[in-house]
Amino acid sequence: MSGVNKINPARKLNRLWLTGCCVVLSLLSLSARAENKFQDALDVPAQMRQALTKATLLAIVHAGPRLVAVGSRGLIIVSDDQGKTWLQSQVPVQSDLLSVQFPTASDGWAAGHDGVVLHTADGGKTWVKQLDGRIAGAAFTKFYTDMGPAGEAELRTMGVNYKAGAALPILDVWFEDTQTGYGVGSYGMLVATHDGGKSWEPWLHRIDNKERLNLNAVRGIGKEIYIVGERGLVFQLDRSRGYFTKTVTGSAGSFFGIAGDDNVLLAYGLRGVVYRRENGKPWESVSMTSDQTIMAGIVRPNGQGFVLVNTGGNLILGDSSAKSFRLLPATQPPLRMTGIVETNPGAFAVTSIEGFRMETATEAAAASH
Repeated sequence: MSGVNKINPARKLNRLWLTGCCVVLSLLSLSARAENKFQDALDVPAQMRQALTKATLLAIVHAGPRLVAVGSRGLIIVSDDQGKTWLQSQVPVQSDLLSVQFPTASDGWAAGHDGVVLHTADGGKTWVKQLDGRIAGAAFTKFYTDMGPAGEAELRTMGVNYKAGAALPILDVWFEDTQTGYGVGSYGMLVATHDGGKSWEPWLHRIDNKERLNLNAVRGIGKEIYIVGERGLVFQLDRSRGYFTKTVTGSAGSFFGIAGDDNVLLAYGLRGVVYRRENGKPWESVSMTSDQTIMAGIVRPNGQGFVLVNTGGNLILGDSSAKSFRLLPATQPPLRMTGIVETNPGAFAVTSIEGFRMETATEAAAASH
């Protein structure tokens, strides 16, 4: 058997930042399950809570004009007034949710621990489970068994990844329309659907990731689809082959996200490392003034540049070329930021381990033009 999941010393630090927040989330999950140890998080709906904006939130997106944020123990909240008030959604699981994305105002997907993928058709108010680690373990093992000798390597990976049950997370999910979507996760997990999540197929044989490195984020930028992961790797979908090819950026650490437009790509992650790629040229390192891990980033409309957020509570504003960045002082008390969207020019809705907050950066944003 190949050493699919052996972790060498160089990867130990990256494993600690598997989701950027796994340590905190694991403690939360252990505490929750200790209180109710006979209930699996996949079998019980999320509990209704108070103080929604103080709960741990891991990602935030637009669903049309609505804001949708996801977080610990199956928490999903929605706001129709740009973050002033929030309502909790009906969610069928208590698994920690790490990512959320809406290709339309009504249809959205969220994903997280226990291999969970959820779908909503009403803008995030109610959700149904489409996939979890229990379903995936059985279905994906059969998939590669049916492939015969061609699926032997992937079948071994299935045996290792699902040996402990439905534990492995889907770290990110992204749909290019209401039918075609992708999910990525730890130990090289890659899944795809072409029927809106009614069925999911493993794609470990469709990516140049023989070492099964963690895949941390997937995004569509322009007409292309990218995946970022450990060891500074960026994968790009070759649509003609249905295969993600590998690009080495020069970074040795983990990327946790990618943002950009048709001209500039920006990959960011562990210890505040940022790499940029302009018009298909080689990747190059960008000088940054902080080593705090960058967890999320967006490209602003109309050439206004980039905004990144880190675990030190800073907004980091970049120009449209992604060559120059300005670190803004953290608002007190600082948040361990996990997600960001822009609600109005210079106004940003931010999620964090500590909850939700609105941040403003109008003056600094103008200086970055």
